[in-house]
Amino acid sequence: MQELVIATTNEGKLKEFKELMKDMDVELTSLKEWADVPAPEETGKTFAANARQKALYYAKMTGKICIADDSGLEVQTLKGEPGVRSARYAGEEADAEANNKLLLQTMKFHMKRTCRFRCALAVASPAGKVLAETEGICEGMLLHDKLGEEGFGYDPLFWSTELHKGLGEATMEEKNQVSHRAKAIKKLCDMWEKIK
Repeated sequence: MQELVIATTNEGKLKEFKELMKDMDVELTSLKEWADVPAPEETGKTFAANARQKALYYAKMTGKICIADDSGLEVQTLKGEPGVRSARYAGEEADAEANNKLLLQTMKFHMKRTCRFRCALAVASPAGKVLAETEGICEGMLLHDKLGEEGFGYDPLFWSTELHKGLGEATMEEKNQVSHRAKAIKKLCDMWEKIK
């Protein structure tokens, strides 16, 4: 069984990867196993650039094949913001609650609330080679208030036009049918035999 490092300390994200890759002959670990490795500065202007940068960095630092993603919310009215700054929208030390609060305030008087989650995924080897890249998109609408207790990040503010419900109300199984990360991971699973 091949060991892969998922470049995250987020338990919710690791759980999603494990669920979506459960049929593959791989063992997934997170960066919690390498707590002494400092995080790289994310300098990319796109999700794809950041995912590539993280995958290459953590593959080198851990000596394992690494899968990194960069994802976030793009609100059409805000010209794609918070975008690559989704996790740091309300500041460098901001948590999901602060980010959600700022986004709701910013969008308070906007009627057009079309938005999408975008995920870019990159796989890199310790030798410094990018083995694969994929992308997934989840279309939706920004809610006026939080809905549901499920998911993490901006999920409680996101109405999925595919599920016809909020991602904050969706079960893990439902979310994995439509989420941006799920779509990117499924594409990766489909091409895995060619790249491993």
